[in-house]
Amino acid sequence: MRFLDSLVRRAWFYWTAVVTFRTFARLVYGLRVEDAHKVPRDGRGLVVASNHISAWDPPVVGVSVPREIHFMAKKELFESPWTRLLMHGLRAFPVDRAGNDVGAIKNALRRLAAGRAIGIFAQGTRNEGDKAALDGAAFLAQRAGVPLQPAAVWREGRRFHVRFGDPIEPTGRSRDEARAMTHELMLRVNAMLPSRTPHLGGDASPTEARETVAD
Repeated sequence: MRFLDSLVRRAWFYWTAVVTFRTFARLVYGLRVEDAHKVPRDGRGLVVASNHISAWDPPVVGVSVPREIHFMAKKELFESPWTRLLMHGLRAFPVDRAGNDVGAIKNALRRLAAGRAIGIFAQGTRNEGDKAALDGAAFLAQRAGVPLQPAAVWREGRRFHVRFGDPIEPTGRSRDEARAMTHELMLRVNAMLPSRTPHLGGDASPTEARETVAD
């Protein structure tokens, strides 16, 4: 098992998995990616924050990001030796969603300090757009001093769409400043979603989001 673990951690395994799934998603689900050029690729750490509509979101968003991305994944996915191997190969790391997982936060900060991109779903769990965004993504961006990258995912029939917005530079370190960053994140993600698509819950309406981003 140690040999397999070291094998899946190699770069070729990750990029082979990315190319394979991206090809599958394009052929079967018509995946379309817009504005990927807005994602920084300069080797600086990055927090990619997206809405969360389905179980397909992690791989769909992951293969749309034009750089290696490490997702926080629920710890249950690491309980089986075989799914744990797959998670390691895909650069995911466990988080206990039942409480404040300090270990997962420290793990994420270490990866950001090493110039990695971390993927987080702003609302924490899958939902229909009625759940308010949490401050976890903004908190990590603040503490690591890295940009917060808005991403929006939605479906039109079978087709998946992923769109990226302009990165948000971190400001301050207080809870209120993290909340303000989350609010800005919500505005930008909502502005990228089609008007008929459920939007992120919270204090930003779709109309307000579009007007604010346009300004």
